[in-house]
Parts: sequence; structure tokens; C-alpha cells
Amino acid sequence: MKNELKQQARTLSNYDHNVLMPVLMNGLELKKGKMNAVTGKQILHGLQSQGLKITERDLRSIINHIRTNDLVAGLIATSAGYYITDSEQELVGYENTLLKHETTLRKVRLSIKRQRRSMFIQLASKQRQTQLF
Repeated sequence: MKNELKQQARTLSNYDHNVLMPVLMNGLELKKGKMNAVTGKQILHGLQSQGLKITERDLRSIINHIRTNDLVAGLIATSAGYYITDSEQELVGYENTLLKHETTLRKVRLSIKRQRRSMFIQLASKQRQTQLF
């Protein structure tokens, strides 16, 4: 999980920034409305068919960068794919969906933290107690 988080939070390479990101931004800016949504697989296939080197991980990282830096306003992702919405109601709904995911992840993280402490801090203190020197 830690490696997975590191991979998703990776810094964009010069190639990502200077080659892939502009192409992605131009393509995504054409995807206005749910009826024009494009899936990650479609994006990958399209870019790779043009000879661009991109992986699924690269795509997620670049889209994350685009979204968190407000480079394509209104870009959301649903089961239909990525698209730009001009509906405030749709953005509010998407925010609520993200908040639910965030809340769920936080609960799991805190549970794992409790379990780790329970399992390993007590174990470490027991080991220290039995050592005389």
C-alpha cells in the first residue's frame, strides 16, 4: 500500500509535463458533457496508437496533476469516464462522492493505526519487560 501511494503521488517527469500533459489537456477540454465522456482505456489506446509512451499509472498521475492544479476546470470522473461538466449540481454531487471516499479511507486508516498499535506496541513493551539486560 505504501509503495502504491508513493507511485500515485510521484512527481511528473519532463516527458509527462511537456509532452503528455498538453496532449491530455487538449483532448480532455473537448470532452464537455457526460455524453462525450472518455474512459482511461480509451485515452491510453488513443495516445499509444499515436506512438506516445504512457502507462495507466502515468495517466492517473497526470490527470491527478491536472485536476489538483485547476488546469481543466470542471473535470470529473464517473463510471462513464472523464468529462467536463458545466453543472454546479453535478460538481456538488461529485464533491460529495469524493468526501464519502475520503471519509471511508480515513476510517480504514485509523482502524489500521489502532490495530498496529495494539499488535506491535504492546508486543514491544512485553519484550522490553522480559529483558533484564
